Amino acid sequence: MTCRSNWIVAAALVAMLTGCTNLMSKRAIDQFAESLQEQNLDRLKEASSADFERKALRQQDATQGLKVLKLPEGEKMEIVSVEELSPRSRKVMVKIGPKKDFDKKAEELEYRLTKDERGGKWVVDDIIMLQDSGKGDLVERSVSDQMDLLLTCRELLISWHGGTREDKLRFCTESLQQDLATLPAAWFETLSEEIASSNHKGSFRPDARIRGEKAFVVVPHTTGKLYLEMKQEADGWKLTDMAVEPASKESTGIRNLTKLAKALNLGATFLTGYDGMDRKKLEKATSSTFFKSCLAEADLTEVPLPVSSLLEGNYEARQYTDGSQKVTRVELLFTEANQTYMLTLREFDLKDANGVTSTANLRVDDVTIFDKTQNDVKQLSAMFLSHAIANVYVTALRERDLDKLRELASIDFQERVWNRSDARHFAIMADPVIPPGEPEVIATNFRGEDTELTLAVGDQPLTLMLRQSRGWLVVDDVILPAFDRPTSLKENLETLLPVHSFAAAALRKDMNALIRTSSDPLDRTVWRQLRSTPELVQHFIQPMHGEVVSIRKGEPWTVVRTSDGSTISEIQLAREGSQYVVNDVIVIENTDGGTRLELMATLKEMIASGVIGPAARLRENPIQHASAEMPAAAPTSRVEPARFEPINPRELLP
Repeated sequence: MTCRSNWIVAAALVAMLTGCTNLMSKRAIDQFAESLQEQNLDRLKEASSADFERKALRQQDATQGLKVLKLPEGEKMEIVSVEELSPRSRKVMVKIGPKKDFDKKAEELEYRLTKDERGGKWVVDDIIMLQDSGKGDLVERSVSDQMDLLLTCRELLISWHGGTREDKLRFCTESLQQDLATLPAAWFETLSEEIASSNHKGSFRPDARIRGEKAFVVVPHTTGKLYLEMKQEADGWKLTDMAVEPASKESTGIRNLTKLAKALNLGATFLTGYDGMDRKKLEKATSSTFFKSCLAEADLTEVPLPVSSLLEGNYEARQYTDGSQKVTRVELLFTEANQTYMLTLREFDLKDANGVTSTANLRVDDVTIFDKTQNDVKQLSAMFLSHAIANVYVTALRERDLDKLRELASIDFQERVWNRSDARHFAIMADPVIPPGEPEVIATNFRGEDTELTLAVGDQPLTLMLRQSRGWLVVDDVILPAFDRPTSLKENLETLLPVHSFAAAALRKDMNALIRTSSDPLDRTVWRQLRSTPELVQHFIQPMHGEVVSIRKGEPWTVVRTSDGSTISEIQLAREGSQYVVNDVIVIENTDGGTRLELMATLKEMIASGVIGPAARLRENPIQHASAEMPAAAPTSRVEPARFEPINPRELLP
């Protein structure tokens, strides 16, 4: 046989082998496609490898799952290429589409074939599809991995409907298993019921996206949608996290299963620690502020909690997110009889023993008790803190400790009183009088984040208005018994401190300070005309520091009436911006039937008559031209001198 003949025979053998390979490959693919089209699971298993069967065909209705993947279909299939990967495996590229316009509409698909050890024939080991990655590009997806994922999700949901805790946990990663395994039995059952509301008995049509070893699956749920986050591990797909779409605007659903499980475990640790007065457990489960300021030294028996009932009952969970949809606050609600107990957990940055900071750690930050019978709301922090705050604040009032009063005050109290420059005058004010002795708690009323604490200090009753702010309990006001004046210490000091500032400026003859503490009319018509403070002003100071007789708020003036026993002072205050300023002062002498002297009117008359002001300065320093004669002095009206005794004011603050 010639060389040419040998070449022809060899070429013929190659063509025969190639044709045979293509034929066997096409037969394996045709059998798989026909079985899938007929929804014949038994024939589909015969056309598949053992590994593909285990991953993709292990459920009776697995063919429906393959339909969900939307494999390309058509009357015509054409083998594009066959690549031998090994003697027992090959990669076959095919085109599938309609007979009409096949070249334009056919889709390309990659089949991985293997030689079946059971019968020695070629069977489908996997199918590789091109799918949208969700980012606008196409990526390769393994059908066996996708089917394994979808069937695992279905098995997971079925187990959450009626399986044991062990059945449910075997579908979870080790980390999630640890969080779920320690939950109280009743709480785990409540959690299972919320998750198990998914529509597993209806059509199972999930939407899945695989990204490397992670996958995200959306499943129909009675409230809307169930979101599963899965991870591919050596023994299959495992659940790493889950979220349930809220059923309504009033519900928050399960926004993050891992955080909810951690929150529930912390709630259980807190309750058992509280019940056993175990400070170590409480410190582990609570925020630093809540523990140190409330629980570390508190007598927990003063506020008993029905811990056993709460651990054995149902719960309601609310998860709240920030702008990035990250859960930053969790509320756990438990109802017992006519009371609801709410544990509020927030995220905090924590440092370990080595000083390393870990972020986003949930901790119990407070407990709120809703009493339906009394329509009352109490916060554990307020209940434990209020007594301690009362002792400190009453002492600070008595000792005029401005730093402590400012530190313990609400923002509104600070802005209206303690942060103002004239607050320093409180140190020398006789009002209010706080008797000696420890405060005794008479009554406590809780109104959400506000607490009213009524005390008796000696024979003096007072009420502290407390408010939750900046993670602490602060004093927003003090209510004192009063006649013909506000009962609010905040309102009293708002009006009295400007009076003291004005009097102090007058005593020091500080014109700039007088201008700052005076109304625009008093400043414009009097102080701006003068270079120094007239002596007459000194006669108004003593009565202004007398006992407060009344404070009448009104329009256009708020009038403060004071008395030193023999003389009454009426101080008109005007509100300019956010503060009060003095508009006028009237002193009335009681001894002779009510002689009145008005500060603004008297000084304006003195300025107009030339006793003080620009005209008086002009007479003292006349400017005369060489040829001019001195004008005669203009007649002036006589201002009677005040008939008050010389004043001995007590020393005021500079």
